[in-house]
Amino acid sequence: MRALVSVIIPVYNKERYVARALDSVLNQSYPKLEVLIVDDASQDGSLDRVAAFQDPRVRVLKRSVPGPGGYAARNYGIKEARGDWVAFLDADDIWMANHLDQAMSIALRYPDVPIISAARLTQKGSQQQLDPYGQRYMRQGPQVLYLTDYLQHACMGLRAMGTNSVLLKRSALVTHCVFPAGRTDRSGDLYAWVALLARLKLMVWSPHVASIYSGDMQGVSRNSTPSIELFRHMVDELRPCLCDEEARWLRLYANKMIKYAWLEQKKKRVSLPLFRLPGALFWRNNVGYCLKWTLISLVPFGVLEWMKQRFSSE
Repeated sequence: MRALVSVIIPVYNKERYVARALDSVLNQSYPKLEVLIVDDASQDGSLDRVAAFQDPRVRVLKRSVPGPGGYAARNYGIKEARGDWVAFLDADDIWMANHLDQAMSIALRYPDVPIISAARLTQKGSQQQLDPYGQRYMRQGPQVLYLTDYLQHACMGLRAMGTNSVLLKRSALVTHCVFPAGRTDRSGDLYAWVALLARLKLMVWSPHVASIYSGDMQGVSRNSTPSIELFRHMVDELRPCLCDEEARWLRLYANKMIKYAWLEQKKKRVSLPLFRLPGALFWRNNVGYCLKWTLISLVPFGVLEWMKQRFSSE
């Protein structure tokens, strides 16, 4: 018997794109699905575009206040989902037509795995690029990953999970609050994947392309910044779930994300105390990295930008 998949699409002012996203879901070769459109208090004609789809598989849920990053909307969708699996799609991106078919085949092959992910394409202009993890492992078949595997790869820029490619077994979730609503405006999904793996222990990556991400889009997330505090707190929050080796890799990964959040805030000209970055980093087992970025953080950011432009042009 085929499993029901609940597809959650947060929508906030996506009138130009939501029909395309919804069309890519309803035309999946895997038919047993429901679609939860979670309107995040849109102020344009997004819901009019959705209403044009006369399909009983589509349900519209409404929130009165928009939440940055769509995190609260996704959590609400998980709460209202009826499916055996929940999947996510951003309203300005699309799925490949056989994504759910491929993912559910993997679910049958690995019945005890609660998380499935797959490769993603990024579209910029007329060019499409496969994500770095997909480039490395597409030809090697399905990959079963534990938390340490995921963190090791992520520290090298190879992330095996992306919002538009992830499916979660709903019965394995202890709460519908998967995403860190109210805690960050951006990059909350990167926190969510680590938190899920820490608690659910393993995932399988499928060697098929799930989605196409519109890299040319400049949405709300690009005008906001990640939270240094979120990734700092992540280590303490997840420590009870981890062995010592997992905790060590989590600290290394947290340092990468803290540095990333600091850089993004500096790019947006957010005023930060001089020692904000070194005070947030985890120095244990990572002194060289922390010392390097401490020294970099003491250089005026304008000088760093000038140096980057100077050397990248040579």
